[in-house]
Amino acid sequence: MSSAVGQHATAPDPPVRSLAAQRKAEDCLACRVIGTGALAGVGIYALNQSRAHAPGSLIGKRIMAGLGVCFLAASALRWTK
Repeated sequence: MSSAVGQHATAPDPPVRSLAAQRKAEDCLACRVIGTGALAGVGIYALNQSRAHAPGSLIGKRIMAGLGVCFLAASALRWTK
């Protein structure tokens, strides 16, 4: 009477892909175009709101200009990566 406890045949786990590899596989061209366009649009809108003759305080305009530049930089990074 032999016992077969603990001798279950299990399939090995599939190799775990890194998060960067999973993300790269999931990004299609349409996703990159839409994401880049959305970030660029928000960046241009923020820069437009920071013009000299737009209503608002000087500090608020500088904040909007900084946000606009950040969104445009994010747009460029989104397209390249």
